[in-house]
Amino acid sequence: MTKCCICVEMKELLKEQKLLSHFGKGFKFIHMPKCKDTIPLVLQSGEDFDYFTAMIEGGTTPYFRLEKIDESSCCAQLRLLKPVDFKGRLAMTEKDLYTLKKTSHCIHVELCCFCAFTPLSIDLLDRPLPIIESKT
Repeated sequence: MTKCCICVEMKELLKEQKLLSHFGKGFKFIHMPKCKDTIPLVLQSGEDFDYFTAMIEGGTTPYFRLEKIDESSCCAQLRLLKPVDFKGRLAMTEKDLYTLKKTSHCIHVELCCFCAFTPLSIDLLDRPLPIIESKT
């Protein structure tokens, strides 16, 4: 089977994600903050480059984590990332997005069905919600 370009690139993303998860581990004298292990991404399909979305908790998410790739079929297992606004609720728009939270939900997709993918900043993952004090 001929591999599509996106399959090859996603394989590289998975390799970098694995490197990222090991970054900073094994030091004896240096304390590093919690290491990130996810490169969030969005997938685009169709001629108009619509974001691919999956159902999550009464809404949808276009945000995923690549878990693994079957190279023979170019199929991937993606973990759904929950978009959260700064109040801790499901973010309904990209404008409302404050952080991404990993979920236990995964889907399988055929990578060659997509036109493109965009990796996002690792800093979006697990950002602590701001503490909002009441003015009473």
